[in-house]
Amino acid sequence: MFKTKMKPLVLTITAVALLAGCGDKEEKKSPSQVLATVNKTEITVHQLNTLLGRVQAATPAMKQQMLDQLIDQELLVQKAAELKLDREPNVLQSIESAKRQILAQAAAERVLGKPEALKPADIDKFYNDNPALFAERKNYEFVVFSVDKKSYNEDLTRQLDKAGNAQQVKSIFTSAQIKFSENEVKRTAEQLPLTLLPKFSAMKTGDIITMPEGDKVVLLLLKESVLAPVPKENASPLIQRYLQNDKVQTDAKIKIKALRDAAKIEYTQKFSEQAPGASSPAAAAADDGIKAGLKGLK
Repeated sequence: MFKTKMKPLVLTITAVALLAGCGDKEEKKSPSQVLATVNKTEITVHQLNTLLGRVQAATPAMKQQMLDQLIDQELLVQKAAELKLDREPNVLQSIESAKRQILAQAAAERVLGKPEALKPADIDKFYNDNPALFAERKNYEFVVFSVDKKSYNEDLTRQLDKAGNAQQVKSIFTSAQIKFSENEVKRTAEQLPLTLLPKFSAMKTGDIITMPEGDKVVLLLLKESVLAPVPKENASPLIQRYLQNDKVQTDAKIKIKALRDAAKIEYTQKFSEQAPGASSPAAAAADDGIKAGLKGLK
């Protein structure tokens, strides 16, 4: 059976077109609202404004580019109608999914509202509480080793504690007949897991940090670090965005939890259960950040 696959952009266009289509047919638009017609279908200034979204001070060239995009979109929507794609089960399912996403996003924006403005003291506190990210920020160069976890034991740890450079680490692995991979990477402070940054900042050349990852153990040997501080005036806009995003995510979790608590939810099938003693969402997020940082170091 012939199946049609549509890209997310087209699906979103189709969903929005179908959601808005009924009103467009009944309401006659004034000439000043109409920017173009595509096979008698009107493209309006409201559609252009929606596409421009939060773009400030859009130039005439930008507006023309967006208008041409709307025309291309309308051509695709009309072609989809001609091919009766809106009747195909997979397309209908995608349209319904897009509709749900649009409604959920609108509800989230309404429920969450705008985050409260940050106080200068909040920004100052974050700057002062994270010297390794700002006032004492460094650029790091690591030699990264990876070995099987089953090969890593206390005797090996004692030997590695005496190592001061990459060559000595390689000699220890070779003498113990342990297979290893080696890589050199450069990272700025903000590219490292925030929760581990104080440890990285305290490292001296030749120091090693070990971290488990799956069935491997990752060893980070500091080859070099160079001070690269960020003044508070430069950091303030970045801190403000970070704290606001963090507050939005925290508020969202609290309010979604309240909605779940107030609703009657019954699972007819569950795919997994949270294990006893599982980490909290905050701890899980920190753990994810560490894993992401490790992945980038390989």
